[in-house]
Amino acid sequence: MKTIVIGLGGNALLSPGKSQKVGLELKNAERAAREIAKIVKTEKYNIVITHGNGPQVGDEQIKNTNSRRVVPELPLYMLNAETEASIGTALEIALRNELKRMHIGKGVCVILTHTVIDEKDRAFLRPTKPIGPLYSKNELEKELKFRRFSYIKVGLKYRMVVPSPKPVSILEFEIIKSIADRTLVIAAGGGGIPIIKRDTGFVGVEAVIDKDMTTQLLANLIDADEMIILTDVDFVYKNFKNRKGAIRKVSAKDLKASLGAFEEGTIMPKLAACIKFVENGGRIARIGNLYKLDAVMMGESGTAIIA
Repeated sequence: MKTIVIGLGGNALLSPGKSQKVGLELKNAERAAREIAKIVKTEKYNIVITHGNGPQVGDEQIKNTNSRRVVPELPLYMLNAETEASIGTALEIALRNELKRMHIGKGVCVILTHTVIDEKDRAFLRPTKPIGPLYSKNELEKELKFRRFSYIKVGLKYRMVVPSPKPVSILEFEIIKSIADRTLVIAAGGGGIPIIKRDTGFVGVEAVIDKDMTTQLLANLIDADEMIILTDVDFVYKNFKNRKGAIRKVSAKDLKASLGAFEEGTIMPKLAACIKFVENGGRIARIGNLYKLDAVMMGESGTAIIA
C-alpha cells in the first residue's frame, strides 16, 4: 500500500475572516472526515494527516491576553500544544464516526508532536506566519497596546504574524511511521510544538512552525509516496490573489525558478514544501481543495508538482 501524507490547512477548518465558533470548526472537521473516509475505503493507502492551526492559535492568544489579570499567560508553544490537541480531537471524533458509518474497521489516533527548530533561525528576526482573526484599523490600535507580535495588512484589515522557523527534525516520526500501516494517524498539528535542543535538554519557544514545511519533513522522514496539501482553493494560481491562471501540473524545477512570484506567508510555504518533498525523493505532491480530495488524488482537480 502507498503511504500518503495529507495536510489540512487551518483556514479550511476555521477561516480567519468568518465565524470563529467551535461549532463551525466541528462541522468542517466532519466534512473533512467524509472526504478522507472515501480514500480510506479504497484500502489502497496508509494515511497520515497533519493540520494547520493559524486561526485557532491566534484565538487562543487573544484569550490568553484578555484573561491575564485572572490567570498567568501561557507561552506561544503551549498554545500551539493546546490547539494541536483540540483540533486533533475534533478530527479524530469526526473520523471515527464517519468510518463507523461507512463500516470501515480502521483505527484513528492523535500523536502530540514536537518539532525541533534551530535557535538561530533568521525567522525570529522577520515574522511572517499569519495567525488569528482579521482586525479593523481601530481594533488593531487596541491590540497593539497589549501585543508583542507584528502585524501585516490583508486588504483593508490586519492580521498578526509570528516567527515561523524551519523544522529540523520531528521527535515522534519513528513512532508515526511504525503505526501508519495499522491506523489512521493525526500528527504534527500546527507544524508541531516548537522546541529547541540545548545542552540541558529541550526547551519550548515562541513561534508557530509552518504546517506545510513540517508536513513535508514528516512525509520524507516516513518515506511517503505522495504528499497532499489541502486548503480552501481549487488550484495554485499564477495570480493567486485574483484566482487567475490555474496551474494544473508543473515540475519542481520550474516551480522553484518562479517561487518568488508567489505570496509569502500563505501560498509560498505550500509550494516550497511541495518542491522540497519531490526533491527529497517523494513521487508527487499535490495542492487542492479540501472538499475535492478524491478529484485531487485522481488529478481531476488541484495542482500536481512532479519531478
